[in-house]
Amino acid sequence: MTGLSAQIRRDLALGWRGRGQTLVMLGFFLIIITLFPLAAGPDAAMLRPIAIPIIWIAAMLASLVGFTRIFAEDVRSGWVDQVALSPLPLAVYALAKAAVHWVLTAVPMLVATPLMGLMLYLQPTEMPPLLLALAGGTMALTLLGLIGGALTEGARGGGGLMAVLVLPLAIPVLIFGVLASTPEDGALVTPHLMLLGAVLLVLLALAPLVAATALAETEAETGA
Repeated sequence: MTGLSAQIRRDLALGWRGRGQTLVMLGFFLIIITLFPLAAGPDAAMLRPIAIPIIWIAAMLASLVGFTRIFAEDVRSGWVDQVALSPLPLAVYALAKAAVHWVLTAVPMLVATPLMGLMLYLQPTEMPPLLLALAGGTMALTLLGLIGGALTEGARGGGGLMAVLVLPLAIPVLIFGVLASTPEDGALVTPHLMLLGAVLLVLLALAPLVAATALAETEAETGA
């Protein structure tokens, strides 16, 4: 637990120092959403039905921007080597990276979502299910990015490869997330939200292990 908390504190401190990257991702999220009213016009009848899918697609694309950086600095600085030699398991290290990455990138998007929703003519009563589903969905996307970041670390053209790996796997998250954000009876907990939660739990169990295995392979190849 000490190693995990120390890793989280270290990554939060580094994230604060590199907060410009967080602002870039938040700006990307806001720009994507803003482009739709500019392209389609400010007609509420046109924008309101597609507002939630717009927000979800913007969140998914903005998340994709930061995935290539999850492990990059730690690999370059040799920190992953030190973790591999320490008592902290690589899977726990990867889980800490995912948690901090979600806090630094998804939480600002969640904070900005109500304002973007109002701009797209969503009603305040539609925000709670949207924010709840978006919180779970961005966690699932972050875990997918954890896998992609570990598998593509050091690869030439890693950004494009990352998109090819992550975007197809993110489709169930997008579908369940959009459906969970638009409950027909206004309930917060719906079957689609539970399906999204099941996807999140599966990724929570698998993603750190897959990322740890990929990082160990990368370290073995570079150290050979």
